[in-house]
Amino acid sequence: MNFVPQLLLADSMTPVIVWMMLMVAAFPAAMLLASPQAVHRPGQLVMAVVDVLRCHLEAREQARREAAAAVRFADQVRASAVRADEAVRYRQELWRESGQHAGDTWLTWQAAEQDVVRARAAAAFTAPWSARTPTEYAERERFLHRTVRDAVQRGDLPTTALAAALAGRGGWDPRLHPVEQELVLLRAVAEHRQRCHQQATVVERAAWHDIRTAVTDRDRMRAEAAAAVHRAARQRLRPVREHWTIPALRLTWGHQLAVR
Repeated sequence: MNFVPQLLLADSMTPVIVWMMLMVAAFPAAMLLASPQAVHRPGQLVMAVVDVLRCHLEAREQARREAAAAVRFADQVRASAVRADEAVRYRQELWRESGQHAGDTWLTWQAAEQDVVRARAAAAFTAPWSARTPTEYAERERFLHRTVRDAVQRGDLPTTALAAALAGRGGWDPRLHPVEQELVLLRAVAEHRQRCHQQATVVERAAWHDIRTAVTDRDRMRAEAAAAVHRAARQRLRPVREHWTIPALRLTWGHQLAVR
């Protein structure tokens, strides 16, 4: 005797089946409660009960779809929040790297400035002089080209400096004594290092701005994710409006009697 109830309870459709069995069992009482005239029109009452059942099942399916959609949306927003958090960490790493680079360029710039100071002091106590012959000028020109090329290869000067030195423009004078050329070279290196530091500072500020933007986006996505999760939970817990109560049967039956 207990086998049938246990079998019904093991099925996912058990609530609906049990409800239908109870409705069939209570069918005579439902007819009388819905309308005294239901005894004379049982077919119409059956159709009313079927309509109510259909409406109830459709409402449950609609609620299920809405709850599933809310859960999917919450999952998507949570995934976006995770990506936004990863973006913040990535921007923070870029900012740390840019800050380290800005610090390194500042140190190299200061070191280049110190080299200029030492070279200027050495040039003040040195009286470079040699015979100004075509051979001497040719040697000075080769010295200039060689030192500028070496500085470009070390990264102390931009690549455009070599072309300017070969053309004898941009402050590069091959007629100067090698000591004076060395001072010009060190000044150019210091200026180049200063520009590199300025560019690194700009990059660092941009990276910090990107962090602030990423943090704002992350906080907004976190708030949206929390709201979406709350809406999904509320959607799952929202009760389905029942269409099969006795008042609903009476209303449906009365409407059908009025129409007919």
